[in-house]
Amino acid sequence: MEDRATAMREAGDVIQAVADSSLHEDSLVDLADVVTGGVAPDTARPRVFKCVGMSRQDLVVAVWVVDPNA
Repeated sequence: MEDRATAMREAGDVIQAVADSSLHEDSLVDLADVVTGGVAPDTARPRVFKCVGMSRQDLVVAVWVVDPNA
């Protein structure tokens, strides 16, 4: 996701999942941390990107995360 704090403030589906314990807030990772290499995604689990902003910018970044040479 773009930013954990933003998701917990604006992303209703994320807020509900955390509230009913389907998702743990500690498992949320900021997109910037993935892009800069600060956090390595767990490749053994599915990865989900949650957008709460400008989708066209998010798509460009998501493509780069998957394939930096694209």
